[in-house]
Amino acid sequence: MGRDVEEIAVRTGARVRGRAALGAALVVTLTAAAAGAVYPVWGPNDVRTTFFIAKSNDHNRVDYGIRLDAHCAPVNDDSMVLYWHEFEPPPPPRTHGLNFIDQRGYGIASQRAVKRAENGGDYVLRLRQVGRPIGIASRRGADGHCATVARTTINGKTSELLSIYVKLNGPFSVDYIDIHGRSFTDGKPVVERLKR
Repeated sequence: MGRDVEEIAVRTGARVRGRAALGAALVVTLTAAAAGAVYPVWGPNDVRTTFFIAKSNDHNRVDYGIRLDAHCAPVNDDSMVLYWHEFEPPPPPRTHGLNFIDQRGYGIASQRAVKRAENGGDYVLRLRQVGRPIGIASRRGADGHCATVARTTINGKTSELLSIYVKLNGPFSVDYIDIHGRSFTDGKPVVERLKR
């Protein structure tokens, strides 16, 4: 049973330290499953997708959302929420957390809030497999809801980050990574390929 509990905790993204924590992780996991809970649970100001990573072997992707307060500023230095957005098999789309192996491939190496103000904020993160910094600017949009813009360097110029595409070359290897964005100067699409 201990191994089963550990596997469940890993699949649901629970952090496990010792038997007490392992038991707590099991209770939380089973309670959430019994209640039909969907991960993640979003607040009224959160942005569900700032950018995403798609991969070549199916249409499922990892979305990077952010938790924001009533001023549309990041809630803390751990505000990014990573989750699988599964489109296959259809329908309907499902979401769930990343497991330990997924965290190694799609996880965050570092993150923190840079600025929190009355009218939004700025956040910076670095992914484990894409070494460049990614900035997230959050503000209240014209529709009254919080909105974000992700930005990073693409082809040597600061651009809006839209998505990242991973061309897999087997279950644990990558052929290349394409970073997709839009130029801030003329609005045209930009792509940079990173060979692995």
